[in-house]
Amino acid sequence: MTKLRAKVWLEKDGVPVLGGGRAELLETIDEEGSIRKAAEKLGMSYRHAWEIIKKINRAWGEEVVHSNRGGRGGGKTMLTEGGRALLKEYNKKAAALLRVLK
Repeated sequence: MTKLRAKVWLEKDGVPVLGGGRAELLETIDEEGSIRKAAEKLGMSYRHAWEIIKKINRAWGEEVVHSNRGGRGGGKTMLTEGGRALLKEYNKKAAALLRVLK
């Protein structure tokens, strides 16, 4: 049996901003409250996760993650308002495309 598949990503001025993998990283950072924990959960290095975040920031034109440095026990990392808006837009458009594909 064959199946129609598609990949979804958002671009800004022709530059890729957010696709499935990057969206998953942002969602996991939001859930875990930590870039390190999100990276571990997704099987990537902390450095690689930060490089992805930097690419998103450059393409989007603003920071998508805010990280508070902590003392004992570390700080809390969360998505910025812009990061939440970007993720929401991606999820909305991806869901619309999936409905069409079904």
